Amino acid sequence: MEERLGRLLAMAGKVAREQFDRRLATVGSSLNTYIVLRMASQHPGVSQRHLAAALHIEGPTLTHHLDRLESDGFIARVRSPEDRRVSYVELTAAGEAHLDRVEAFAEIQDKEFRSLFSAEEAET
Repeated sequence: MEERLGRLLAMAGKVAREQFDRRLATVGSSLNTYIVLRMASQHPGVSQRHLAAALHIEGPTLTHHLDRLESDGFIARVRSPEDRRVSYVELTAAGEAHLDRVEAFAEIQDKEFRSLFSAEEAET
């Protein structure tokens, strides 16, 4: 019996994610770190609530990631002066430098991955 395309795509996505995450570990990062830092970089001063929504994850899950990134010195949480329940996420200089290194690495990985496809396949 032929394998269902949806399952094949899901499995291929899982393998690609795991491989990318393992490769990011070689430069001292992870896919979760990359995703959170990149989104925070694209939306400077974003609130934790909006960041969680943009990442499609629950608040407690994001809090776990932010705790680690803050202890690594990559982000700072800034309390809103108007509402102490709201915290904004800002990249630190160390976070920006780390993201730059990871972006350069991700660019290489993207080119390598795209080389497996024709231009038409990559467009599709």
